[in-house]
Amino acid sequence: MFVEGTVRNVGSRASRDLKVTVEGLDASGAPVVSADTLPTPQTIAPYATSAFVVRLPNDPAVRTYHVVAIGR
Repeated sequence: MFVEGTVRNVGSRASRDLKVTVEGLDASGAPVVSADTLPTPQTIAPYATSAFVVRLPNDPAVRTYHVVAIGR
């Protein structure tokens, strides 16, 4: 299973050192699988975007996904 998306910097300064975490959640909202990835580009200018793709195991218990991006 691949999850892909974009991260947008809504701030007025560049964001850097980003890490994206994607969790596959079961029907009760508990994490079943998880993976981290680095978006490209790593530095995001103000109001710009960066793309990411993460590969997760194909687990039939997964019902939805939760994505978090953390940077400086």
